[in-house]
Amino acid sequence: QAWADRLAAAGDMEKAIDVLRTAIQVEPDNAGPYIQLGAYFLQKRRISEAITYLEQAIEIQPGQLDAHELLGHAYYEDNDIPSARAQWEYVLEMDPQRKSLRERYEKALRENAVEGTFKNGASRHFRISYPREFPAQLRAKVLSVLERCYLDLGRKFGGVYPPSPVQVIVYEAKQFAAATNLAKHVGAVYDGKIRVPLTDERGETLPEEEIERRIMHEYVHVVVRYLAEEKVPFWLNEGLAEALSKATPPQEDPLWNEIRTAPLSMRRLEKIDISKAQPEALRRAYLQAHAAADYLLQRFGSRRLAQVLQDIGRGLSPEEALHKVCRIRYSDLDAALFPSP
Repeated sequence: QAWADRLAAAGDMEKAIDVLRTAIQVEPDNAGPYIQLGAYFLQKRRISEAITYLEQAIEIQPGQLDAHELLGHAYYEDNDIPSARAQWEYVLEMDPQRKSLRERYEKALRENAVEGTFKNGASRHFRISYPREFPAQLRAKVLSVLERCYLDLGRKFGGVYPPSPVQVIVYEAKQFAAATNLAKHVGAVYDGKIRVPLTDERGETLPEEEIERRIMHEYVHVVVRYLAEEKVPFWLNEGLAEALSKATPPQEDPLWNEIRTAPLSMRRLEKIDISKAQPEALRRAYLQAHAAADYLLQRFGSRRLAQVLQDIGRGLSPEEALHKVCRIRYSDLDAALFPSP
């Protein structure tokens, strides 16, 4: 198990998984490797495999709280909220001091209050939950856009296809606000599930182009997380999502001329905390991130950027990964985006 942990920390998750499977063959009644495998499969978003191993761990060692907590998380990612709540309620009853679990549990309660009456649908690679009143034509459109994103981005990144099914939840605007508790300027979000409102605050269905843009933006996040896990910086994650979902370059935005007079360096952009930034500062950061990703895509192509993301997932810093794959550093990117007069 320690060997597997070292391999996973070094970015060789598949080898770590093989080591743990060997451990199970040697000692099938030890719950530890099952729990560790469940955690790794959750990290890789191979949810059905995570559920299988975590359920086996609990059969071997009933009451193991870490296994119950992880299993709740796996059920949640599988969009089985009642089963997730049951696991988490048991853990919190036995150990009320788990603050981060309490926060996840309360988030699930908030979402379930909105989504409890939603209906479900599916395509080959996606599972969708939607309000009962949404017309069939709109649901079919969403699934069609999602499948096209899956194919188009998969090809662009050189055969990158995240594990299926990807969970998608669509809302009316007020439902989205109630379920996510996010600020009004947030148009959609990916938090392990794609969450996107299809109406405005007046209840009017968004234009088809805007629905497609929002879905593409969030699916880019799915691909980025699959390649780099949680290690990718804001500027690259959001920059790629903006660059691949918008036809208009950032330089055509009226705010760009203001940014040119006092741009953030790439180092400062990497460290920005989007959860604390004010809307205007956030808009400027998004435009700069968009411009950086746009430049990298045009100069190096999406396949090389997929390699950059994979190296970030293996533990390289973003700048180290850029230099390894593209032979470019942050200072070069600063100079390319904002050349001296």
